[in-house]
Amino acid sequence: MASSWIPGPEFAWQPHIECPDPCILFRAVRDEAGALLDFLWTALNPAAEALVDGLGLGHALSTWGRGLEGLPERGALGQVVGTGAPLSFEVRCRPGGVERWYRARAVKHGEGFSLWLSDITEVHAERRSLREALEEERAARAREEHLQLALATARVAAWEWSEARRSLRWSPNADAFFGHPPGGPGDTMERFLERVVPDERARVAEAFRRGLRAEGPYTFQFRGSWAEGTPRCYEVVGQTLREEGRPTRMLGVVMDCTEREQAQAALREAEERYRLVAWATHDVLWDWNPADEYIHWGEASLTVLGYPPEEMGGISWWEQQVHPDDRELVLRGFDHVVESGGESWMAEYRFRRKDGVYVHVLDRGLVARDARGRVTRMIGSMMDITERKRAVERMQEEAQFRERFIGILGHDLRSPLNAITLSARALRRRGALSLVQQQMAQRIEASAARMGNMISDILDLTRARLSGGIPLHLAPTSLPEVCRQVVEELTVAHPGRPIVVEGEGEGEGFWDPERLAQVVSNLVGNALEHGDPKGPVFVRCLGEAERQVLEISNPGTPIPSHLLDTLFDPFRRVGEGRSGRGSGLGLGLFIVRELVEAHGGQVTVRSTQNEGTTFTVLLPRDSRRPSPGAGGLSGEAHTD
Repeated sequence: MASSWIPGPEFAWQPHIECPDPCILFRAVRDEAGALLDFLWTALNPAAEALVDGLGLGHALSTWGRGLEGLPERGALGQVVGTGAPLSFEVRCRPGGVERWYRARAVKHGEGFSLWLSDITEVHAERRSLREALEEERAARAREEHLQLALATARVAAWEWSEARRSLRWSPNADAFFGHPPGGPGDTMERFLERVVPDERARVAEAFRRGLRAEGPYTFQFRGSWAEGTPRCYEVVGQTLREEGRPTRMLGVVMDCTEREQAQAALREAEERYRLVAWATHDVLWDWNPADEYIHWGEASLTVLGYPPEEMGGISWWEQQVHPDDRELVLRGFDHVVESGGESWMAEYRFRRKDGVYVHVLDRGLVARDARGRVTRMIGSMMDITERKRAVERMQEEAQFRERFIGILGHDLRSPLNAITLSARALRRRGALSLVQQQMAQRIEASAARMGNMISDILDLTRARLSGGIPLHLAPTSLPEVCRQVVEELTVAHPGRPIVVEGEGEGEGFWDPERLAQVVSNLVGNALEHGDPKGPVFVRCLGEAERQVLEISNPGTPIPSHLLDTLFDPFRRVGEGRSGRGSGLGLGLFIVRELVEAHGGQVTVRSTQNEGTTFTVLLPRDSRRPSPGAGGLSGEAHTD
C-alpha cells in the first residue's frame, strides 16, 4: 500500500490532493559526488496512489519501467531538474489487465520533479482509429492505382452492368483501351453495341442476355474497330451477381485478343503448310524436343517407313533403327552438331522399316538454341533415297564400264594404227610413187597421226577417271624451253600464224616436261584453232617466288559465258574450228586441267570481247611438294 500524503517542504504541493489525475512528486537521489543515481517518489495524490498500487510500483523510479511503458531515460528527467525545462511524453500501462494511455508531463519541483498523468485512452483510441482509417484509405487508393496499372498493362478494361439502372460503368482506362475519345464506350448497351461490327451486334446482345441468366462465369468474343478504323478482336469474361435469386448486376473484363487470334491464325496456317509440305515432298518430317527426348513424327512415316506416327518412338528408339554398321558414324556426327554449337546436321544412312527391310535415307535437321546456346528444339526431314541411290550406282557402273571399254578400245587400236603409220611412211620413202600416190600416202600418215592423238587423249581420260590420276615423271624442267619447243613444232604446222613467246623471271621447276609440253600444245593449238586467224597468239612465262605462271592468250570472238563453267569437262567442245571438221573428242581442255592439277596447280580461263581469251596456269615451283590449297587430282608422281 502506498504511503499517504507526507507533509514537509512539499506543503505547497498539497492542494493537488484533490486533482482527479494522478500526480506524483519525485526527489532526486545522488551520491556523495552529486551524480544522479535515481528518483524516489515522496508524495502522491489519491489518484496516483490507486495507480501505483494497481501496478505494484516501488519507490524507485528505475523500477517503474516494468509497469509503466514509455518512461524517458533517467538522464532526460535529470535535465528537467537541472534546467527547469518541462518534459512531455506518453506512457502506457495495464492496471487490472486493461490497457490505459496517459499523457505525462514532468515539471521541476525543488530538487526533483512532479509527474502529472492525464488519461488519454479514449483520445488515443480515436487517434488510432483515425490512423487506421487513413491507412486503409491509402491502401485502397494504392490498390486502385495498381488495378488501373494492371488493366492498362494487361490491355484489359473492367465493366459493371446494373440491371436496376440498365447502365454500364467502365474502368477509367476504357477510352484508351477501345481507342475512342472520352465517353467512347458509352454507359448504355446501345452505345456499346455501336462499337461492335454490324454483323455481330445481335449476337453480342444475345450473349449479354445469356450471361445475365448464367449461373457461373461466361465468356464470348466479338470484333470491333478503333476510331481510325483499325480492326480489333475482343474477348469478354463476366460473372452475374444475384440477390434473392434475381440478377442485380454483372461484373467482368474485356480483353484485347487481337494478337492472340492473329498468332493462332498464323499457327493454323503454319500447321496446314507443314501438312502440305509433308504431303508434297513425301518426306518424313520430325520434331525433336531434347527436354524429354520426345520426337514428333509426320504422317508420311506410314507410307515411307511403314510406321504410324504414334508407333515411332523417341531419340533412343530412332538410334536402334539405324543400321548397326552406320550407327556409330551417324550418332557421332549428330552429337558433334548438338554439342559444338552447330546449326544444321545431315547424314545418309540405312534405316529399318517396320517390315525389317533397311532403306537408304537422307536425314537433315536444323537446330534451335536458347540465349545460352543450349539446344531447345531440332526440326528436320527424312527422305527415302533408296531408288535414287540404286540409280546412281547403276549410272556409276555404266560409266565405269563405258570408260573401261573406251580405254581398252583405245589401247587395242594403237597396234593397227602404228602399222598404218609405218606403212604410209615406208611408201613415201621408196620414192617410186607418183605425185598423186605421194599425196595419198602423206594424207594417210597425217590422218593416222591425228587418230593417234585422239587415242592418247582417250587413254589419258581413262587414267584420270579409273587409275587414280595421270602418272607424272617429275624432273628439273625449264618451262620457257618447253614452250619454245612446242611453238616451233606448231609453227611448222601453222605457217604464217605469229606465235609470240615471252619470258619474265625464273622459269625453272620440278615438273614433268612431256606433260607440260602436252598442256602447252593443247592450249596453243586451241588458240590457233578458235582465235582470230589474223591475230597473234601470246605465250607468257612469268616466274614468281613460290609459283610459276603460264598465260596463253589470243584475240577473237569470246567464249559464251554460259559455257565457261563446263569448259574443262570431258567431251565438251565450244564449236567447230576454222578447219570445219570439229576435230578432236572434246578432251583437250579436260586433259589440260587434269595434268595441271596432277602437278598441284590450277588452270582458269577469262574471255571478253575486248581482251579476247586467256588461259592462266598456276604451278607450284616444285610439284613434289604441291602448294597448300591447290585443287585437283594428284596423279602418281615418279621422280627421275
